[in-house]
Amino acid sequence: KNPRFLGPLYKKYSGDSFGDWTVIARNSDYLFDQIANKLSDEQKRLITLTSKPVSKDVLDNYVNIDPKARADFYDRLSDVLAERTNVLETSMALPFITLNDGKGYQIIPYKKGTNKVIVKTGSKYLSGKEGNGLQYSDSLGDDEVFELVQIGNSNDGKFQFRLNNKNGVSLAGNQYTSQFGTDWSFKSEIRFSDKSNNEINNWLIEWYPGKENEKQNYDKIEIISNEKDPTKYSAKDSSGNVIKNSWINRGTGYSFADAEGVILTGWQEIKEKTYYFSSPYGYMVTGGGSDSLIDGKYYNFNDSGVLQRSAWRDLYYSDASGAFVKEGLKDIDGKIYYFQNFVPNKKELRLEDQNVILHFSDKGVLERVSNLNGEAINNAVNVKLDNKILAFNNDGSILKTGINKNANTIAYYSLEDGAFYTGWKMIDGKRYYFTNGHNTIFNNYENIDGKRFYFHEDGSVNRAGFEKIDGKLYHFDNNGVAQTGWQTIDNKYYYFDENGAAKTGWFQVGGGYRPWPLAYGYLWYCAREDGSLYADGWFKIDGKDYHFDQWGHKM
Repeated sequence: KNPRFLGPLYKKYSGDSFGDWTVIARNSDYLFDQIANKLSDEQKRLITLTSKPVSKDVLDNYVNIDPKARADFYDRLSDVLAERTNVLETSMALPFITLNDGKGYQIIPYKKGTNKVIVKTGSKYLSGKEGNGLQYSDSLGDDEVFELVQIGNSNDGKFQFRLNNKNGVSLAGNQYTSQFGTDWSFKSEIRFSDKSNNEINNWLIEWYPGKENEKQNYDKIEIISNEKDPTKYSAKDSSGNVIKNSWINRGTGYSFADAEGVILTGWQEIKEKTYYFSSPYGYMVTGGGSDSLIDGKYYNFNDSGVLQRSAWRDLYYSDASGAFVKEGLKDIDGKIYYFQNFVPNKKELRLEDQNVILHFSDKGVLERVSNLNGEAINNAVNVKLDNKILAFNNDGSILKTGINKNANTIAYYSLEDGAFYTGWKMIDGKRYYFTNGHNTIFNNYENIDGKRFYFHEDGSVNRAGFEKIDGKLYHFDNNGVAQTGWQTIDNKYYYFDENGAAKTGWFQVGGGYRPWPLAYGYLWYCAREDGSLYADGWFKIDGKDYHFDQWGHKM
């Protein structure tokens, strides 16, 4: 099977929300078997092509010499240049006239994330050339790419659009004619006559900018027992089709159907966001009330059902797992809070056994320590609470989490590590070394674990090049700063995350560069254990062959 064609067709027809991962993880026979009944004979032949790619000159000669081949090439061109997985087939009408005598059009998104489209009827492409009447073309150029702009609904509530050519001129008309042009009698509000608002909106959600976070709606749904597993549920639309890979508005809440049409339950990742669906009926949980009690913990969901990590909700705070903090100390954005029954404490906290009072602000932020008489303590003091160490300065103020500087030393403190940490720390992209929470070496060299490092004026440590810290690989420039993002090092490509750690194995990065017409979307890369990308050739990875272009994109 030809992976160049099999992969895209699998993602188009399988309904697999994890299509990219499946293409990587499964063999070609499995992928083909999953979609074989949905493929045309022509598509099956395409998948089994084993011929090698030809040069541009060979293809150019073939197309120009054979008129039939030329027509076939231009007819297929939209399959290469546009987002063919999201085609809307419908007739189009202006207020006074139906276009193309009511014959259907294909509205083909040019690429995800823009409002550009190609419009096709039969083998012809609608042209945006201005003049008398609508014009059509056998080939694609900038005249055949349009902006589809959603405008206000009609008086009867129907979706309306404008179709603008490269000059910004709209397709318009009256009861006698339609064209790209202007006239006092012209109207330019386009309707997709064969489709309901819900059908159009569900189509837009897949590609139109600003629609990506909306949920699908259907004119009518019917909840049924799943045919394969009666303990689970599915939903059918008004046409009797099982709804797949889609949100389902059930009136009293939302559910989500997977690629097999099964309504999901439990924790789920959908478009890189985390949701929870209650059992057994699969209703999405929202808010932070009683419904959000899951396995003994309350979780923080917004009104759209998305799990909120490390976020406030009124007086309550959810940690990195999304669960509300119930009890204990918590460092939030460099400020220390003490939670009691989910709410930050705002009152004085007397610790008789340590002869101190902890003072909190009206927002619940720990500010200072005093003795039991409320008097300032004139020396640095450490207080034990919740099995953690709270460190205070000489004036009684709380020691700032992170790095604290004075003339002769820098000190490191955090709730998790305490005030006496020994070892390496990455802070704001720089590397530091502390002994018992302090460092006193500046503008000088020091040997650590048999390696020689230079300590800068700010106390950060420089050993230019690659270093593995806590199992992660970093690369430091000559200033001791961990590099981030894309880097070319010794003619090899690397990608370092926002903290400076090199990506290894399979990963995605939004954007990036890929030769036109594939320059959009999220691209797949694979890096070796040393962080360098596989690039410019075929490579065997985990027993399978993969092809990468010269920039490291998986083809």
